[in-house]
Amino acid sequence: MNRTPLLPACCRSWLLLGVAGWLLAAPPALAGGGWTRKKQHGYAKVGLTTVSTNRYHPLTGGTIETARFRQQVYSFYGEYGLTDRLEATLSFPFYRRAAFPGLTPGRGVGDPELGLRYGLLTGSWPLAVSVAAEAPLGNPNVFGQDRTDPSIFLRLPTGDGEWNVWTRAALSHTLGRLPAYFTLSAGYNKRTGGFTDQYSYGAQVGYQLLGKLWLTATGRTLGNVRPPDLTRFGAIGLGEGVAYSTAGLGASYALTKNFSATADWAAGFGRLRNVYSGNQYTFGVAWEW
Repeated sequence: MNRTPLLPACCRSWLLLGVAGWLLAAPPALAGGGWTRKKQHGYAKVGLTTVSTNRYHPLTGGTIETARFRQQVYSFYGEYGLTDRLEATLSFPFYRRAAFPGLTPGRGVGDPELGLRYGLLTGSWPLAVSVAAEAPLGNPNVFGQDRTDPSIFLRLPTGDGEWNVWTRAALSHTLGRLPAYFTLSAGYNKRTGGFTDQYSYGAQVGYQLLGKLWLTATGRTLGNVRPPDLTRFGAIGLGEGVAYSTAGLGASYALTKNFSATADWAAGFGRLRNVYSGNQYTFGVAWEW
């Protein structure tokens, strides 16, 4: 959840829905949206996402109560302006750890996503489009073993073992003289390895208080373009058929001109497939230059 509800293995910050910047006419002070970075300007964020829940939603639907699932994801996100309209992006869950009681944890590096974003429109209605490739650096064959009986094990992967190619678009607008904005976004995930392609759409609104604190509200949906193949690999938030909707709240506080602290909460609702649901918390620090 590479920008989800408690989505084990796909926990990712909502990085495409931007936040307006220090000035309303400036690029966003956080990341994404319809704005792009100016040449040689950038943004970098390191974050920790945590989840603890016992509600799992299988591919066939419904809810199953399981032993408590816990996961921590340490991630990096960055943007760098190559020109005044073209920027490079990197989203990298560089360490994942997932565990159930009594089992050894599954842990390791996740799947990095490297992309390019181009600003088609600027001004009061900036529109950016992007293409990004997610590489199968994570391990789909990590298992947690029972601490007393090694013959009992459960797959706890750090990646899905496939290439993904995401095409996305984001349109933003600042609300007149108000220190506020909104962003609409949509995307399509071309999957390989026989997995079902996915689509996403969402919206975010933000408002600035006291010149330093941005508050945001976000909604996002990820779905499959056709019914998933129940015979395909689909372990806990990775592989085939992952689907969810999320609602979230966030805050970003400027500690200095260049550094900020961030905190986000998200929860899942609606059509949930191959994911855990509950409360997800993300804490991070960001640097903009």
